[in-house]
Amino acid sequence: MKYFLALIIVILLPSCKGRGKRPDQIRAEDRQKIHNSLEQEMSLKADREQLAELRKDIPDEKQKQNDELALYLTLMKQGTEQPNIVRERYHALVQKRRSAYRDKVQKLREDFRTGETKRREDFLKKQKEKRDAFAKKKPDSKATREFFSEQDKERTRTFAEERERRQSFEAELNAQSKDFESYMRERSNEFNEQFRLYSKQYSEKPKEKKAVTGEAGPENSSGSGARGFDKLKEVPSTPLGTDN
Repeated sequence: MKYFLALIIVILLPSCKGRGKRPDQIRAEDRQKIHNSLEQEMSLKADREQLAELRKDIPDEKQKQNDELALYLTLMKQGTEQPNIVRERYHALVQKRRSAYRDKVQKLREDFRTGETKRREDFLKKQKEKRDAFAKKKPDSKATREFFSEQDKERTRTFAEERERRQSFEAELNAQSKDFESYMRERSNEFNEQFRLYSKQYSEKPKEKKAVTGEAGPENSSGSGARGFDKLKEVPSTPLGTDN
């Protein structure tokens, strides 16, 4: 009877242990955490929370395009801002976005390293507790060899899983960083195209109607400058690739 119960316990133990998360599930969760943390940095857009209710039925991708267009038009002040000021503001915005992205990547790495260290320490602590408990039983040489052999296998397996987890984590971070750089190049290409048209339109204004301080004068509010920029907004920007 005792042998039968012991056999049942041996059979059930692996199934109980298997209820934990598999290594591939853990790596998938790591990737999702990276994606969730960095996703919001993949967009250059103005703060338009007040329009959220009006835009709730617009598809997400279209909302992002509209936000980015609104940002470009805001930077260009509807044709009244000097081109060099527009360019400086855009570059400052890009630098701020890149800095925010780097900070988040650094934070993700620090969090992962902290978790990795804690998992290793917890595992080694548990192994020591098992050794101490085993030694109290005063086992024979055969049982001792089997025990330490099993501990070695468990340690090798655990450390290998941790290495794979770190490799997966770094691979996902690198992939996200490449996507971010590609995204930023694409947005810069679009801005440069719009900026080229904007600068041309601005330079063609009559000198007496140019805004010197970046503020729209009376003549710009109703004159040819505003109408000229309206034409600029109607000029389609040709989508450019991201491998330039």
